[in-house]
Amino acid sequence: MVVPDPTKLSTASGQLGPVCAVTGKALTFGEAIVFDGEYLCMEAYVEKTGASPSTEGKEVQDLNLD
Repeated sequence: MVVPDPTKLSTASGQLGPVCAVTGKALTFGEAIVFDGEYLCMEAYVEKTGASPSTEGKEVQDLNLD
């Protein structure tokens, strides 16, 4: 069983989770992407790999999120 390094964890987001190895952003385990043994946020993953989302966002009419 592999246990995360406690020095790379944070509770800054309100729950226990990893810290992005590139940006230092506090993440939840659900948000984190593991790449080459490091936890990354989406932005850092895209920067490191050159990957891009497979779908494009779309505007939804009559959906007020404010």
